[in-house]
Amino acid sequence: MTGSPRKDRSAVTGPRALVAVVVVALAGGAIGIGLGLRGHTSPIVGAAKTAAAASEPAGSTSIPVPTKPPVVAVPTPTPWQAPSAIAYVGPGSVSFPTASDGWVLGDACDAQQDCETGVARTTDGGASWAMVASPAAPDPTNSELYLAAASSEDAWMWGTGTDGDAVFGATHDGGESWQPADVGGEVVDLAIAGGTAWAVTGCAEGATTACPEAVLSSPVGGGPWTDLAPLPASVQGEPISNSALGGPELVRWGSSAWQLNDNESEPTLVRTEDQAQSWVSMTVPCTVGATMSLAASSTEDLMLSCADIGGPSSAPQEVWTSDDGGAQWLLRSRADYSGFSPPATNVGSLDNGGGPIGLAVLSGSRAWMINYLGPPLITDDGGVTWTQASLPEELTTVWQGGGEVDVAFADSTHGWVFGSAGLWATTDGGADWQYQPIIGPVPAWSPST
Repeated sequence: MTGSPRKDRSAVTGPRALVAVVVVALAGGAIGIGLGLRGHTSPIVGAAKTAAAASEPAGSTSIPVPTKPPVVAVPTPTPWQAPSAIAYVGPGSVSFPTASDGWVLGDACDAQQDCETGVARTTDGGASWAMVASPAAPDPTNSELYLAAASSEDAWMWGTGTDGDAVFGATHDGGESWQPADVGGEVVDLAIAGGTAWAVTGCAEGATTACPEAVLSSPVGGGPWTDLAPLPASVQGEPISNSALGGPELVRWGSSAWQLNDNESEPTLVRTEDQAQSWVSMTVPCTVGATMSLAASSTEDLMLSCADIGGPSSAPQEVWTSDDGGAQWLLRSRADYSGFSPPATNVGSLDNGGGPIGLAVLSGSRAWMINYLGPPLITDDGGVTWTQASLPEELTTVWQGGGEVDVAFADSTHGWVFGSAGLWATTDGGADWQYQPIIGPVPAWSPST
C-alpha cells in the first residue's frame, strides 16, 4: 500500500530554504503516492495550501494570517556556494512506496552550512541513506519542488526551480539519471496507482487566470505520457484570490481516482471509475471558500477536511466521510462552524488549535490530520474523535514555533514523521519513534532548523 503527493507542507526555513514537502498517504493496491500537500506557499505556511477569507460569513472565525511586514532594507545575500561533502539532508519532501524503499528531497548541506537541492534514497527503511542525482538546479533558494516514488528505482520530481521555470523529471534507475518530460504544461500534482503515474498539468503558483488542466498517464517503469479523458469544465477553475493554487488535488485508489478543485467560489470534485476514460461530478460538502484535503482508504471510502483559514483565531473546520466514492457525505466532526450551519447530533468536536491542510488515511477508521499552526492529530473512529499525535520532543518544538510537521506511511504500521528538525520512523503505527539521520544528523544550527 502507499500513499500526496499531493502535496507538501512543512517548510524548511533558513537562508537557503527548500520549501517543499510531500505527505505520503495510502493508495489502494498501489505502489506509492505522494499525498495532498501540493505546494502552495504563503508568507508563513511554507508549501501548505491556504485559502482567502475575504468574504467570510458574519460571526465566523479562522486561523490568523499575519499582515505583511513593512519593507526594510536587507543586506545583500551571500552568493550561493556549492557544498563540499554532504553532512546531512534536511527533509522537505518524503516518499516511501514500501516499508524498505524511501526517497527524500531536501537541503543537502555540508558542515559549513552550504546547501544545495539534493535527493537521497534508502533501501533499508531509512537505516542508511545514499545521495543520488537530482534533476533540479542545485541552488535551493526559493525552490518549490516535490517528489513521489513508486519503487526503489522509479521516482518523479516536479515543481518550480530557482529560475522560476517548471521542473518535471523521472528516474527509472534509482536516481542515477533523470529524464525531463514535456507534458504540455506545468505539472501541479502527481499520483501513482495500478502500475501507472498520472500527472496533472494546470496553473503555476501565482497565476491569476484560469489555466487549461489535463491528466496524463505513463507506465511506472517509464514510457511516453498519454492524455486521458478531458477533465470536465467544472474543474477548470481560476486560482483562489490569494494566488495559491485553486487546484487540482489528485487522489487515486486502484482504477478509481478523484480530482478536487478548491477554487474558492465554486469548489468541484470529479471521479473516474474506469481509469479516466470518463469523469463524473460529485458533491462537495465543504463551505465555499474553505481549504480542503481529500484522501481515500478504498475505492469507496473517502475522508475530506475543510477549514476556513485566514482570520483572527482558530479556523472553522469540518471532517466528512463518504462510503460510496463521494456521492454522499456524512459529517463526522467540526469546530467553530456555528456561524455557518446549525448544530448537528452524533458529530464530534474537532478540538484543533490549527487548521487541517492534509490527510493520511491508513484505514476506514484510522487517519492522521496534518495541521497548519498546530500538531498532527489522529483518529481511530473514522474522524469523530481526534487526539494529538505523540511526537518526538524535537518535532513538538517545531510546530510550537510555527513550523509544520508531516507524515509519510508505507502501510498501517511503517511510517515516518518529519519536519525541519529531521526524520523519525515508526514500526508500530506511531506509538514509538526512532530518529533516522539522512546521511548525518541535522545539527541545531543548520539552515533547516
